[in-house]
Amino acid sequence: MPLIRKIYHVFRLSEWWDYKIVPVLAIAYATCIQLDISIFSNISWILFLLVSIIVGAIYVSTINDITDMEDDLRCGKENRMAKIQPKYRFIAPLVCLIVGCFFAYQMSDNLISLILYVLPWIVYSLYSFKPFRLKERGFWGVLADALGAHVFISLLIVSSLSFKNNAPIDWTWFSLVGGWSLLFGIRGILWHQFYDLENDKKAGTKTFVSTINSENFKKKELLLIFIELTLFLALLLHLSMSILFVFLLVYIALATLRYRLMSYTPVIVTTPLASPFQILMLDYYLVFFPLGLLIYGFSIDQSAFIIFGVHIVLFHEKLLAIFKDAMLIAKLIFLKAFKTTKL
Repeated sequence: MPLIRKIYHVFRLSEWWDYKIVPVLAIAYATCIQLDISIFSNISWILFLLVSIIVGAIYVSTINDITDMEDDLRCGKENRMAKIQPKYRFIAPLVCLIVGCFFAYQMSDNLISLILYVLPWIVYSLYSFKPFRLKERGFWGVLADALGAHVFISLLIVSSLSFKNNAPIDWTWFSLVGGWSLLFGIRGILWHQFYDLENDKKAGTKTFVSTINSENFKKKELLLIFIELTLFLALLLHLSMSILFVFLLVYIALATLRYRLMSYTPVIVTTPLASPFQILMLDYYLVFFPLGLLIYGFSIDQSAFIIFGVHIVLFHEKLLAIFKDAMLIAKLIFLKAFKTTKL
């Protein structure tokens, strides 16, 4: 257990496990439904893709820490790789590269999937390492992170599952997934840069956000969320599943009650410094969307119930947080109603 916790800490799994993996799984579930194939019968290939993506994510987290060490030292920020002796620091990314080559070879019979798998490795290397260091080259860094963390791997899921099932790629679905994941990815990295802005200023790291006037960003973030939600609504309409729209209404009600009763500020990109907040649509993407897809899949193929159970075990933290908030909201509503009745 101590070794597992150490691995979990060094590779920063807590920072990307839910946020990067669950949306990809949701796209996998949705693509299976789109192709009219069983999620359960494709689970071995989905797991193969998932492991290949996790290897890439570990590569990214380690090279980011290695290349950020000097900046983190200047601003007093913890850096996990700084605690490892220099001669051992590149062992993990090198092992990941070797394992990544194995996964790439396994996808070599499908050129589109091979390219989509290799691209994130290239993009994130350019993002981190000098002399390219796209992280400090304005919007190029934002775009590189969004493409590497979301777009390419989401499109890989669509292309690979289509190829494995001898089905043509649904280019409308492919485009909607790519467009939505791009906007979601851009909003995610911008949120991270705003959240880490003070540390970046202390370190002298010139991210996109550190070079703009953050006060004038409000209108731009409204445009970002508008385009993202438009693409996601089109994606939901393309799927045409009633349960996803019902869950969307449930999520809207939850977000509204969190704001009114718990003072959770809705956040698009910029985060308030001294108040609890909720990032708009994040809980829907990470909880309601994948679970809605699995419930729909269960109505078609009862073996999807097994995947439903495994999914909850692996990705339960956000669901538990939502459940706790729902219980607290119910309690607050009851107390408010009781006080009104008493008066």
